[in-house]
Amino acid sequence: MDVSGRFGVRLRQLRLERSLTQLRMAIEFGIDRSYISDVERGRKAISLPMLEVLALGLKVSLSDLLKEI
Repeated sequence: MDVSGRFGVRLRQLRLERSLTQLRMAIEFGIDRSYISDVERGRKAISLPMLEVLALGLKVSLSDLLKEI
């Protein structure tokens, strides 16, 4: 699995640990639900600014967000 796929697995894990649906996450974080879906499936690369949005929204550090990627 490439880095995008591994990150997608990590993102899904963190989202589910917080009992967030993709739709709820999209609304709370101000991003498109289909983008979250594509990232979780490893179909989209992610930018540094978006990593920060996700980390802040999930209330984790960037290093925790990228843990074991």
